[in-house]
Order: sequence, then structure tokens, then C-alpha cells
Amino acid sequence: MNKTIGILGTNRKLSTIFVEKLILKTRANIDQEHIPMNIVINNKLLEKTESEIKDILDKFAKNDTNYLILTFNDINVYNIIKRNTNIPILNNSFDINDELFIKKIIELTGREVIK
Repeated sequence: MNKTIGILGTNRKLSTIFVEKLILKTRANIDQEHIPMNIVINNKLLEKTESEIKDILDKFAKNDTNYLILTFNDINVYNIIKRNTNIPILNNSFDINDELFIKKIIELTGREVIK
């Protein structure tokens, strides 16, 4: 079964570049063969309360998100997320140029990586 990833970010440009890299590295002949993604980019995320962050996480869970990727580094928000979700968090201390991390995500979702 193919998995769905959730991307939670604070920076539209960084998150968009990361999504683009995932798309370009995934073997797909048609749009439906790409990794299913649930994306939330909110430049005020680091200012949100624990309750507000929990609401965002609940939306990921309701949309059958199998893995969560954080495109930011903030230990306080990370700890809030860890306390409020059972979705596994894939984190690489966020580096969008980490090709091994991108490959790992693609493989975890049941998709093929373009060499």
C-alpha cells in the first residue's frame, strides 16, 4: 500500500522547494503515481498555542497521513508535535539538499526513486 506524507512548514519557499524535489525524484508517468501529500504551510506556526497545533495535527490524522515531515527547526514546536500525534515524524534537522533523506521518504511511501 502506498503511503501519504504530511508536510508541515513555516516557510513557503523552503517547503515548496522540498515538495518539488520529492516530485522530481519520484518515478511517475502520470500525476496519480506521485506521492500523496497533505501540506500545511503557516508562517505563524511558531507562534501558535499547543491547542492550535493539535488542531493542525488532527487534520493530518483525519487525512490518513502516514509520515510527517517538518520543514523547519524549532525544538519547542517539535516537542508539542511529538506530544500530540502518533504520526511518525521524519526529520533530518531540516536540510532540503539531503538527497538520502529524500530517497528514504520516497521509498517509505512505496514509490520508486529516479536514479
